Amino acid sequence: MHHQIVALDAWHLCKTKSTSNEEIRDRVKDATIIAVTITPLDASTLSAAVTPNLRLVVVIASGTDGIDKQQCKERGIRVLNSPSANTESVANHAMAMYFACRRRLLTMHHTMFRTDEWKTQGTVTRKMLSKDHGLPLSCQEEVVGIIGHGAIGQRIAQQCRGLGMTVLIASRKVAASNATEPSTGTEISNGRTPFTEVLRRSSVIVLCLPRNPETINMISDDEFRIMSPKAVVVNVTRGGIVDEHALLRALRGGLIDGCATDVFLTEPSGAGDHWQDGDSPVLNLSEAEADEVNLLVTPHVAWCASTTIDNYLQTFKQNIENWCAGKLSNVVV
Repeated sequence: MHHQIVALDAWHLCKTKSTSNEEIRDRVKDATIIAVTITPLDASTLSAAVTPNLRLVVVIASGTDGIDKQQCKERGIRVLNSPSANTESVANHAMAMYFACRRRLLTMHHTMFRTDEWKTQGTVTRKMLSKDHGLPLSCQEEVVGIIGHGAIGQRIAQQCRGLGMTVLIASRKVAASNATEPSTGTEISNGRTPFTEVLRRSSVIVLCLPRNPETINMISDDEFRIMSPKAVVVNVTRGGIVDEHALLRALRGGLIDGCATDVFLTEPSGAGDHWQDGDSPVLNLSEAEADEVNLLVTPHVAWCASTTIDNYLQTFKQNIENWCAGKLSNVVV
């Protein structure tokens, strides 16, 4: 059978994002296979009226939250993804963000190039102090809580242990009504630590789990109040898992020592002087305030590496070949 494959993205390497739902629908109306990375596919686009021939959606990424999977299920459209392709790059980026945030590297950089404080005062180490006025922790002093223990979480845990950090793997979060209740123990049978215990004990919290109805706003005001004032939160997962308004309150109120995030509620989003209504709330501060509250941001680029692209392309090819041969792999729906 002849298939018409429509690719809606170019793996972030050039500007190919469709500007409207109408444009997306026009491009995919004759497709039997859609290849997609970041372009959303809503129920209307996936309806039989718009895509009557569609049989397969191949996601060239691990996340599938932009696809109406219920509509695909009802129509019998298969959805396949590319898990673990970006594991090494995302894990590396998470570690880089941790070091930059813990040691306030951007603040040091800005101080050097924008002020004469080092020359006139002899030292600027006071700017490296935590919000409780402590010196930066070394790796051997850190307790790292990993929330989300898939391929990326496992790789980050491995790297942290190699640096001498203590690693805790969080169990699933209990109901929100129990979020602040004390745990009955520090370990459970599968080797994981209760969610709230991880929040209490960790000096670094790394988020690497998918966005779904159960994880939206998983980290909000109650969770920030549990955390140590020395805690640095690193988010390389998806926007929306951290309540961004609550994050701003936690940073400004000194509940945590800092946050490094690669993902946002709204993407792409303006920041600082370029922020506009509708952009991600956490980016509506000046560069100076971001330094002051120890907020480090990158524009959803943790995945970016040559190995990731090679893995994506190989998995994309294999997914389609397997599907054509009746051998399904990486099935989401």
